[in-house]
Amino acid sequence: MKKNMTNQLFKKSISRLACLVLSTSMALGLLAGCGGSNNNAAGTTPSASPAAASTAPAASTAPASTAPTTPETPAADKYVEVNVGMVSVFDTLTPFRSNTGRDQDYTMMLFEALAFIDSKNEFLPWVAKSWNTNDNGYTYDIEIYDYVEDSAGNHITASDVVWFIEESITAALKPAYGKVESVTQTGDYTLQVVMKTNQIGQFEIVLTDTYIISKAAYEASKDGFATEMISTSNYKVSEFAANSILSFEARDDYWQEESLTPAEALANVDKINYHSIAEASQLGIALETGMVDVVQSIDSSTGIQFVGNDKFDINYVDFAQGYQLFFSGGSQSPCAEDQKLRQAICYSIDKQGLIAGVCAGFGTTQITAGHNDLIGVNEKWRNDDYYDYNPEKAKELLAESNYNGETLILLCSSSTTMQKLAQILQGYMMAIGIKCELLSADMAMLTAIRLDGTKYDMFINTIGGTFLSDFWTIRLDGHAYSTGDATSRNDETLNEILYKTWVPDGWTEANIDEVHYYVKDQAYAMGMVQPQGFNIYNKNLNLVEPAYRFNGMLKINACVFDPAE
Repeated sequence: MKKNMTNQLFKKSISRLACLVLSTSMALGLLAGCGGSNNNAAGTTPSASPAAASTAPAASTAPASTAPTTPETPAADKYVEVNVGMVSVFDTLTPFRSNTGRDQDYTMMLFEALAFIDSKNEFLPWVAKSWNTNDNGYTYDIEIYDYVEDSAGNHITASDVVWFIEESITAALKPAYGKVESVTQTGDYTLQVVMKTNQIGQFEIVLTDTYIISKAAYEASKDGFATEMISTSNYKVSEFAANSILSFEARDDYWQEESLTPAEALANVDKINYHSIAEASQLGIALETGMVDVVQSIDSSTGIQFVGNDKFDINYVDFAQGYQLFFSGGSQSPCAEDQKLRQAICYSIDKQGLIAGVCAGFGTTQITAGHNDLIGVNEKWRNDDYYDYNPEKAKELLAESNYNGETLILLCSSSTTMQKLAQILQGYMMAIGIKCELLSADMAMLTAIRLDGTKYDMFINTIGGTFLSDFWTIRLDGHAYSTGDATSRNDETLNEILYKTWVPDGWTEANIDEVHYYVKDQAYAMGMVQPQGFNIYNKNLNLVEPAYRFNGMLKINACVFDPAE
C-alpha cells in the first residue's frame, strides 16, 4: 500500500511573536502534535509536502501596516492593469534557468509547475494532481491532470514532464536536479521520480521547479523560448524586452477550473507589466510619478520617504537570508577551539544597534543561525536568550577565554551595506577588548575563499534556502567539503545530530531543537538581523482583497483591485 505523508510543522510569524507548536503527521506515525494530524489515504491529493514538513505562518503573509479600506467588490467587467517596478526582469524567457529569479512574482506567472508553494508554506498540487511515496521518500509516483493545455492548444502529457526533468538534469543549472537519480514515464499522465536522497525538502524543490512546457512547442521555437513563451500558465506574455519589461495578459482559455487552482495563482488582474528599474532611487521616483503602481521589496533607504505619505500603502517584509556571523573552524584561528571567545563575541553584538545602523530602523532579529523564514524555524526560540546584547557578560567570557590579544580577521563582501555592517561589528568587538581587522573581498575573491576557514576568523554571510535543513547542509555539514564544513570545522557530534534531521522520520521538533541548541551553545554561528523591505502600492489601485506570497510580498495576479476611474 502506498503512503502519503502530510506534515505540519511550526513556523515563525514575521510581524508577531506567536509560539507555534510542532505538529508533524507522517504515514510512518512518528509524532502527533497539538494541532492534530491530516493523514491522506493512498492516492489522495496531499495538502502539503508528502515527504517533508510544511509550515503555516500565522501572520507572515499579512501586511504590517495600515490595512486598505475595503470598497464594494469591483464590477466583473472592469479592466484592471497594474504596473510593477522591479530591480530586474529576465534577460531571456527560457524555462531552463538557474535559481536566480526563481521566486520572483513574474516567474510563477511565466511558468506553471507540478506544485505551488503558498503563503502558508504548504506545497499544493498545481499541474500535478497528486504524488505519493512508499519507501520513505526515495521514490515518488506523480499523476498530472489529463486535460492540461498550453496557450497554443498543445496537450500536455507525462512525456512532456519527463522530458523537462531530463533536460534539467542535463543542463545542471539547478542543484535540485542533481538529487534526481531517474525519471520514468509510467502512463499517459503518470511518471515516477527516483531521488538519490530522501533528505527533507529535496523532492519538494523538484516539484516547484519542474515547469510545465510542451516539448513539441519548445523544439518548434526559433530560439528555445528566449524571446517568446508558450506555457500552460493562466497568463500569456504580451510584451518582452530583455532586462527591460515583461508584460502579461490573462488568458480566457485557461485549462484549469478555478476551484482547483491555488488561490495565490489565480488570474484576478487583467494585465500586469513588470518594469526593470535597477536603481532603488529611480524605483522611488517611478512610484512617486505614477510610472509604476507597485514596488516590491524596495530598500528601506528609499522606501522610508513613503512612510506617512497618504497616497501610498506600505507593508514591511523581512528580506530572506539576512545576515549571519560564522566562526572559523580552521586550526589557525583563535576562534576554532575557544567556545568562550566565540560566545563573548556573540554577546558583544547589539542586534538592535545593527537594525538602527544598517537597516535604517527597519529590520527584525534572527532567532537561529539562519533566516527566520526557513521551514522548521520555531518561534518558541525567540523566548530564549539568543545572545542578547550583554557587553558585561561578553567581557567576563573574554576574560575566561584563551584570547591573548590576537587580531581577528572578519571577512565580508565589499558591498556598501556589508562594509557598514562589518565596521559596526568591529566597533562592538573593540569595545570589549578584541582587536579586529576587516578583510573586504569583491565577489570573485569572496567566492574563492568563503568556504576556506583558514582565510579568516569570522565571516558575515547571507544564506537562503527553503528548509532549515537546506541551510544546515550548506554551512554546517562537516563532510560537505574537503576541509570539513563551510568554515573548515568537522564536529562529529554535530554531524550525528544534523543527519538525523535530514530524513522524513527524523524531521521532528525534538531533533531540530537538538541541532539548533547545540549550534547556539557552541556559538559556531549566530543569526543577527534581517532587513525589512518595503512593499509599496498606490492607494488609487484600491486594493480590495490582498494576496501574499510565501515570502510575504504581494502576489499581484491574485489580488483583487478596484482602481479609481
